Amino acid sequence: MHKVIVLTVLSLLLANCRSFSDRAMRPVRNSITSQMPEIRLEKEMAVAVGGSVFNFLDVINSDDVELSTVDHLQAAVYQVYPRGGEVNFSDEMFQESLLAKDPTLTWERIVKVREEDEQVWVFVGMNEKDFALEAVSMFVFEHDELVMTKMDGDLNQMLEYAFGPAREHRGANNAG
Repeated sequence: MHKVIVLTVLSLLLANCRSFSDRAMRPVRNSITSQMPEIRLEKEMAVAVGGSVFNFLDVINSDDVELSTVDHLQAAVYQVYPRGGEVNFSDEMFQESLLAKDPTLTWERIVKVREEDEQVWVFVGMNEKDFALEAVSMFVFEHDELVMTKMDGDLNQMLEYAFGPAREHRGANNAG
């Protein structure tokens, strides 16, 4: 009986912590289409997950990283029209679009990949006042689809956790 109650409570908790609306990404979408009036973005799929899910995952997680530092994770997939057209997204266009969503952060591109059939941009949002990493956003354009993701929260600890293994192995491959 206790398992049923726990599962019911968890189901209700998790059901209230997500959305299938693209509302969180609309400022970015609207900024992109206002900067590029020749294209149209139509939502194919969207999901937004709130901090309670990450708090729950933190409880069952055995690693050193605290997932509860993540406040939100949002993703949306848009069909880009006209299909098959030549679309030239730019760093500045994405940067300005991210500023439309969160003008309190300084957005910098840290990764850019341009291949024939795929383009990827990764931006970080820094709170310069607190010198804190507060958001990571990724854009992927492939086959007339634009995928936008954004994760925000106190991400400094996650960054330290990600680079921890590299720090432990620094200099291990030095010749001599």
